[in-house]
Order: sequence, then C-alpha cells, then structure tokens
Amino acid sequence: MLRKKKKRILLYVAGVIVAAVIILPLYWMFVSAISPKVELLAHPPHWFPHDPTLINLKKLIFGGKGTSGEVPNFARAMLNSTMVALITTGICLFLSIPAGYALARKFPGFRQTYLNIIITARMFPEIALVLSMYIIVSKLRIINTWWGLVFVYTSFILPYSIWMMYGYFLTIPKELDEAAYIDGAGSWKALLTVDLPLTLPGIATVSIFSFLMCWDEFLYALILTFNMKAKTITVVVSEFTTRHMIDYGLMMAGGLVATIPPLILVIIFQRYIITGLTAGAVKG
Repeated sequence: MLRKKKKRILLYVAGVIVAAVIILPLYWMFVSAISPKVELLAHPPHWFPHDPTLINLKKLIFGGKGTSGEVPNFARAMLNSTMVALITTGICLFLSIPAGYALARKFPGFRQTYLNIIITARMFPEIALVLSMYIIVSKLRIINTWWGLVFVYTSFILPYSIWMMYGYFLTIPKELDEAAYIDGAGSWKALLTVDLPLTLPGIATVSIFSFLMCWDEFLYALILTFNMKAKTITVVVSEFTTRHMIDYGLMMAGGLVATIPPLILVIIFQRYIITGLTAGAVKG
C-alpha cells in the first residue's frame, strides 16, 4: 500500500514538472507581450509586469512603428498562413484517404515497396531540397504565391498523411468491406459508407498535424515569398529581428497571437486526436 502511494506521488510530481516545462514558456511569452521594454529587460526578471500594456498587440493589429522599424501587416500574414494551411490540409486529405485505403485493401505485393519509397523520400533534410524546390516553383511561375507554398508543403506532408491513413484503415476489419460487397457496393461506396465514418479520428489527427506542419513551417516560406502577398506568420515574426536590435515585445506578441488558431483547433478536436493516436497504430 505504501509503495503504491509513493508511486502515485512520484507520478504526480512528474506530471507537475512536465506541465511546468510546457506551460512556463507560454506564460513567459504572454508576460513579454504585455510588458514595457524597461520591465522586459529588468534584472531580476518581473514574473508579472508592474505596468502591463497592450501597445504591442495594438501595433500588430493596427500597425505602427516598433523598435525594429515599421510593423508588417500582421493580419495579412495571418490570412496567408491560414489559407495555405487549409488548402494544403484539404489536398492532403483528398489524396491520402483513397491512397491509404488502396494500400490497406489492395495491392498487397506493391504495398511495402510503395511505403518504403515515400518514407525514403522524406528522409532527405529540407535544406537539401531547397534549391530544387526553388527552381521548380520558379519554372511553374507560382513563386511568392499561396500556390507555391501549397505545392511545396503538400510534397512533404502528403507521405506522412498517406502512411497515417494507411494505419487507420488497417484497424478496420476487412469483413466490413466484404459485407458491403455482398450487398452490391463497390470499392468506392464501401470506402465512403463503411470505412470513412470509422476513420474520423484518424482524419481529424491527420488534419491537425497537416495544419500545424504548414502553420509552423519557416524555411520554405522565407525563401519562396518576397512580400506581404504571400509571407506567412513565421516569416513576419522573424522580421522583428534586425541587424542592430531585436524587438522582443513585438516578437512575443506575434508569437502569442500565432499560437491562438492551433490552440483552438487542438482544444476542439482533442477527443478525436487522442482517439486517433491510440487507435491508429499500424498492425503487422
């Protein structure tokens, strides 16, 4: 009995430590966003500002001048990031669902070869493909556009999406499809009416991860965009750093605003994400 209590106490302590590691950076970002510059650079640091201000958030929303110069159009950057992430997620779902279903139900001899190919393609570091991607996007004349980023993001998110959907379809008994075939359904009808509703947790998980990967991406967005026509939020936040100084207040305010959409998505779809992560393991 005493040993169980000790284990439980250690578990609670470990949980508190993990929660602190996750929450404290977010809390400090919030404090930095509402702190005047004098307090932000004070030593020892103020864990809550004595004179909180919303000036940094106002500059982001309405524009103005920061320490590093004119504040970029943050609302436009939010729109760019949102649209690129939504379009990429939609394309990845549209392609990965039938691809994952086909790999799980058809082509048994080709399945492992195909999976090995798409995973091997993703083993290359992003920096190694930058020049090739830049040339391709330039030739297609979609550089500095949403579609240029969508093209690039889809190329490295789609393999993960296919692999994950393949795993979820494997968890669905083949007997359900066979019963649908007996009732006269074809492969597409069996997918849409039988399998697809059962893979909703997997679809939610793939959607969230695809959206977050697009939202957080920085390298290609920096190289393939030149102005506010297509610049994403990660690039705009980095522009608060100049050669001579860093506007920490605006940077933290931008980071704080940028975390809100992903946080809302995770909170809304938390139940589906947990279910999908626990039920989507690939069976041997």
